[in-house]
Amino acid sequence: MMKYVLIAIMFFSAVSNAQKISTISGNGKKLVVADMSFMDRITWGGYEQIGKAAQSETDGVANTRAIVAAVGNNSGYDGKLYAAKVCDTLTLGGYTDWYLPSKDETDIIHLNFEQLKLDEKMTIWSSTEANGTQAVTKYFYSGAFYNVQKVDLCHLVCVRKGD
Repeated sequence: MMKYVLIAIMFFSAVSNAQKISTISGNGKKLVVADMSFMDRITWGGYEQIGKAAQSETDGVANTRAIVAAVGNNSGYDGKLYAAKVCDTLTLGGYTDWYLPSKDETDIIHLNFEQLKLDEKMTIWSSTEANGTQAVTKYFYSGAFYNVQKVDLCHLVCVRKGD
């Protein structure tokens, strides 16, 4: 129980330290990005295979909901906090509708990573599941997508639809 309390305290204090919120555009979409790069790298989730419900390349909202519903408190992986849960529970800038971006939405973030002042060496999680053990990541330096083990550590940003 103490471990869960410490994780929650670290998470909620980290959220209050979010570096910035920026609005970006690309590929006909507008996104609001919460830079969470101040946090340590984090897992995508545990070992659960989500399946089709989290494999959309365009709908980060649906993917995030499916991940959180399947992984829950991540009891299969020591209750560790994970990327989709961070975004799903984030309250920032007066908004609570944050989610982990889909594969296509990470392209928009990549198009704007200099404006966002994100490190070009960062690899960020998308909410798009590649298969039972891997999820899609975006590497800013090359713009390439990689399928990475869900329990590996990467950075994250949270997004919401732009007004």
